[in-house]
Amino acid sequence: MTACDGAAPSAGAAAETLAPRPWLETLAVDGEIKAAASTPLNVPGSGWSQRVLVDMVADGSAVQKGQVVARFDAPQSRMELSQADLELLRKTLAEQANASTAAVEHGTLVGDRAKVEDDLKLSRRYADVDLSIFARNVILDALADVGFLTTKRTYLDWKGGQAQARTAAQDAVLRSQRDSVVRTAAQKRDSLSALELVAPHDGVFLLAAKWDGTKPEIGSNQAAGQEFGSLPDLDQLVAHFSVAEGQAFGLKAGLPVRVRLAGTGTELALKVTRVGSNASTISPESPVKYSDFDAAIDTATARKLGLKPGQALRGVVQLVARPAALTVPNIALVRDGVGYVVYTEEHGKQTRQKVELGQRGPVRSELKSGVAAGARVVLLPPAQTEKS
Repeated sequence: MTACDGAAPSAGAAAETLAPRPWLETLAVDGEIKAAASTPLNVPGSGWSQRVLVDMVADGSAVQKGQVVARFDAPQSRMELSQADLELLRKTLAEQANASTAAVEHGTLVGDRAKVEDDLKLSRRYADVDLSIFARNVILDALADVGFLTTKRTYLDWKGGQAQARTAAQDAVLRSQRDSVVRTAAQKRDSLSALELVAPHDGVFLLAAKWDGTKPEIGSNQAAGQEFGSLPDLDQLVAHFSVAEGQAFGLKAGLPVRVRLAGTGTELALKVTRVGSNASTISPESPVKYSDFDAAIDTATARKLGLKPGQALRGVVQLVARPAALTVPNIALVRDGVGYVVYTEEHGKQTRQKVELGQRGPVRSELKSGVAAGARVVLLPPAQTEKS
């Protein structure tokens, strides 16, 4: 008979009688002060040129706008600049040598062409005169072939054009190489001129940790453009907390949170201003996902108390504070598709009841319908069902 009516026999199952009761739930969580806005600070320079950290202010130090936060050296850039200057001198000497060679070759060609012109004029003069008035040997010695000299003149003109083209090509190659060296030298000079990291505004200097958790140290190698640290804006501070995803029931903006500063005993009454939309892991060693939320601290209070990013604190969020509510422990809830059911006990039998939930909390949830006050709700439902 029991199997037919869907009820399960019970022998003294733990149960709770439903009745309106005061409902107060809080969430205690550790956190720290953070800046809502932070300016990233990167190693000065460009092109991922190598730097050596030679000096910096202490991590967590207060800095002012225009103050030098860190100084670097670039020995590799200095060496490459010296090499570029030497190469630039070599290219300049090569250009001058090419110009001198071209001038000598041009002078030689001009002389040869002038001689050919003179011989050609002489040949043409004798070619049109009466040969009977001159001795034959004199005429043969002085008379050159007009066709040969004309061809030679054409050859010399061609040779001069080739020399000019060759000289222009060599000049173009040398200029291209020289321009490349000039650009390299300019880059290295720019790199050497960017060796100081200056604070863009007032704030607290915080070093950036690498993937392995280490932070920059004096003498360590850095790459230009690499993240070096950050400069939080002290005018926009928040109390930042992370809580395990399973404990974030009912967490929303506007809830009151009481914050106690570690080491001082000072307490602040704040309100939750932001709740993270997604939960994520915070450590590769643990699969537990965490949600984060913030409570803004007004500027006047932050300045009065001298608050700085990184200060530890303890927060207590008031999730629920109602004088009377009909609630049930979360351990008594069983998921049923998209809804929930509870088991009630009457005369030693357990009956499955579908319920509608209202506000939910980490420990208890509000019952809107399905079970009336006075019913005895089983705290430990049958083992084959899924608890919520």
